[in-house]
Amino acid sequence: MVVFRSTLGLIGAALALSAGAAPLDALLSATPEQVAPNGFVEIGTDHMNQRLDFFNIRESDPLTAGTKAGDYLGRHVNGAVRLRDGLWLSGGLWQRAISNATDTFDYTSWQVAGLYRFIEADGKVPAVALRLSAWGTRSAATESTSPVTVPGAILNTVKITEPADRQLQADLIGTWKLTPATDVSAVLGAGRTKLSYGALSATTTRNLCNYQLTFTGNDIFGTLAQPCTATGGVIQQFYDRSGDYGVDVANEIAWHGWFMQAGMNAAWRSGPWTLQAGYLFYKVQRSAIDDILAARGKPVYTQNSTVLLQTDYRFSAHLSTFVRAQLNSNLFFSEIPVTYNSSTSDRFSSRYTLFTAGLRADF
Repeated sequence: MVVFRSTLGLIGAALALSAGAAPLDALLSATPEQVAPNGFVEIGTDHMNQRLDFFNIRESDPLTAGTKAGDYLGRHVNGAVRLRDGLWLSGGLWQRAISNATDTFDYTSWQVAGLYRFIEADGKVPAVALRLSAWGTRSAATESTSPVTVPGAILNTVKITEPADRQLQADLIGTWKLTPATDVSAVLGAGRTKLSYGALSATTTRNLCNYQLTFTGNDIFGTLAQPCTATGGVIQQFYDRSGDYGVDVANEIAWHGWFMQAGMNAAWRSGPWTLQAGYLFYKVQRSAIDDILAARGKPVYTQNSTVLLQTDYRFSAHLSTFVRAQLNSNLFFSEIPVTYNSSTSDRFSSRYTLFTAGLRADF
């Protein structure tokens, strides 16, 4: 059973330093025409590293101090097109490279959304729109390649294939135009989230012999990985059940749940400049996993606050450049839910900031 708990721990190490709601929800508006009359395409790069670590996340954690843990390098492309007045279709792709103390893990995020404005602004009445979206994150596999010593076992590698999260979400957005140059928006939304994975495996060493571990649900099956001549006899295979020790693999790694979010943002335009600021509060109710954590006396985090600041400069009729800062109170499990499991939960007390620079073309 030590082997099983340690396996979850290594998966946690692979995911905990990645870390809100769907990308850029803090800046949602019922009037996308303010950004571009008919549509836009945006490309950008996202960064976090030691030079940008203003909150000293690494140095405050003795387990990651002086390492690359928390490094983040991402690239994204997203855009939107107006199908007709008040009806917009948008989508985006993100490539994310996230590091822990020894390894780097690659994720792909995606998003598609449709926005329908069913009330037009009229005096004090705001423009009101409904936005429906689907979004998620996946990886071909996450694997730790550094040996880790734990009580009773040495895990040489740990691998989880096809970890993924998928969300369906609905948001109601109201936008007030306070002045010709200033507008304010409010967002209220809810959605459903579901995690999944393909297979879980590990290798370990017992009595100088190497074993391959395969997990099927709560069953653990170990087989001798290579011939071994250790004295005292060699166990060729062994079997165990994690449920006998109060561990439920699926509920702790592949949980599902419901979430809600609420926020406000404002935009101010002057000449070629546009300044935007947004705040988003996110709360999730997960099935089973948080009760398991509470029963073990481990921390449970269900809320995240995101502050997003963005500056745009239009340097030609249809081209703008922008810089963006995204500050999260509890990493960004609300943007990448797959990072939260029974082994990573204690890491989500950390704040996290992500910086982005990019180029936008509108039409």
